[in-house]
Order: sequence, then structure tokens, then C-alpha cells
Amino acid sequence: MVYVDGSSTSTGSGAGIVVESPQGDKFQYAIKFIFPATNNEAEYEAFIMGIKLALSVGAKIMTIHSESQLIVSQVNGNYEAKEDKMFGYLTQVNELLSRLDSYDVKQMPRMENESADRLAKLASSLANIDNRKITFLTYGKEETDESNVTIFYSDSEKPSWKDEIIDYLRRVNLPANQVEAQKLIVRAARFTIIDRELYKRGFSSPYLKFLTLAKGNYVLRETREGICRNHLADRALTGKALCQDTYGKQ
Repeated sequence: MVYVDGSSTSTGSGAGIVVESPQGDKFQYAIKFIFPATNNEAEYEAFIMGIKLALSVGAKIMTIHSESQLIVSQVNGNYEAKEDKMFGYLTQVNELLSRLDSYDVKQMPRMENESADRLAKLASSLANIDNRKITFLTYGKEETDESNVTIFYSDSEKPSWKDEIIDYLRRVNLPANQVEAQKLIVRAARFTIIDRELYKRGFSSPYLKFLTLAKGNYVLRETREGICRNHLADRALTGKALCQDTYGKQ
């Protein structure tokens, strides 16, 4: 099941997409467009992105819900796409739908498509943000709430296997034992130091920043339960963490 909505406002445009699996797993996306789009264009962009997201997780049978009567009617062949831009969108939609075993496209009232509508409005109302270090948080209790507990994150590190590698990369310090020294040289070749942080080299992936056990647990918790709000299975959770260019090992 795919629920899509597009929104165009004075601050910009964006898409809201909800993809739900037969098992009840639900993934929600608020996508900010950094290009101008009319409301119909935003609706089509959302429609196309929704199909692509569902295809990326292996979906072969889809029911796609949209509020736009124009788009649903054009996709179902009831309306003709006369404008060049709309015809281009429709051509792309038909190409994506041809990859499915079967599909159904339905118009859905806004009240019944509330999740996608809310995500689209959120995305379109956001100003353009160029700094990727900005973190969005939600807070559920007032500061005066006596039950409010502040959790401090400790960055203290216990001694680990990486200390020997860092010491070698920084100072070329090697163990006195030649066998152990050779093992360290081979192992350290897979790592590098950038801005005093340890990174693991990758053949087909970007450098992965080393995380301590405590930091690694924090990243996984935030990805699965925190601000990302995606309750992922083990493999998907690991993949999402790696997409953040992180590498954790005890």
C-alpha cells in the first residue's frame, strides 16, 4: 500500500509518502523539493517517488492512493495529459508501473490520507536547509515536569583494539614482536585518520567513521526508535546506519 501527497506553498514544495507492507511495516517520508513545482507537479513527483520507494524494497503488487483527481484519472486513462510537463510525468509513471505484476490506483479523500498529507505539508513548509549537521528533535514534557529526566551522553571511551592502530598511524609505534608488528601493519592499512578521527577504508563505500560501543548503540537506538521513528529489522537497521557513514565495533 502506497499513500502519496504533494504540496506547494509560498515557502516551497514537497512530498509526503507512506509505504506500508502486507506485514504492517510502515515507512513515512517527508521530502523537501529544492526546485519550484506547482501543486500538480508536486503531486506527480510524490506519486513517482512513492512507486520508486516501494519498488526499492521489492514490491511487485501495489495499491497507490492519491488525493489528486487529475493524476489518478490520467494514470487510469480517464483523462488525457495534454500539457508537455504532465505528459512527461505520465510517461514516467507508466514505465514504473510496467515493472509491477499488478497495481491499482485509487483516489483517496484528504481526510483518509491524513498521514501523507501531513508529511507533505511539513516538507513544503520547511525552509531550505544546507547544513546537514542540523538535528531535529521532539520533546514531550515540560521542563517543570518533575518526572522529566535529563539523560547525559558520556563520550568516555574504554581501551579498545583501535588504540593500537591509532598509535601506529600517528606515531608509527610498533610492537617489539616482529610477528605482531607485521599483523598490525596489515590491519592498519585498512584504516586512516582524518581530523583526529579513525575511519575505515572501503572499496565500494565511503570512509566509515569509527564508533565506540557506546556511540554505536546510541546511533542504532536513534535510527530504530528515536528521531527517525523507523522500527527496522536487523539487516535494514545495519544498512541504514552504514548510510550515515559510521562503523561500529567493540
